[in-house]
Amino acid sequence: MAGVSGFFKALLGKCETKPLSPELWSVEGSKVVVKISQKPDAIPKGGAAYLQGKGLQEPLLIVHTDDDKYLSFTNRCTHAKRKIDPIAGERRLRCCSVMHSKFDYDGKPLSGPAKDPLKRHQVETDQGNLVVRV
Repeated sequence: MAGVSGFFKALLGKCETKPLSPELWSVEGSKVVVKISQKPDAIPKGGAAYLQGKGLQEPLLIVHTDDDKYLSFTNRCTHAKRKIDPIAGERRLRCCSVMHSKFDYDGKPLSGPAKDPLKRHQVETDQGNLVVRV
């Protein structure tokens, strides 16, 4: 985010990360199944998507790392409660607020006002799907 539009996006808590298409995921008890095999490019390497609704208690962020791993976090900054975005080209996440708290891929706060880590969820693969334990 850069310039005046970036400032207003941050002020309003608008992230670059888009929602994952609802037909690609479902909630099954204490897990979320993401049918990544149906559309492998739905979450491109270095990118992310968020999941919200469908009975989820908290929104999730799914990150597809440059080294082809998947990570999941509760999609809420521990300081401002705003959504989280990955930072392109870095192994870090950033809050979408004006304060821009930054976190590493373990969820640990690195800079900004956030003092508590992000909640990270276990991700497994099963028959071409991602399974996130919530």
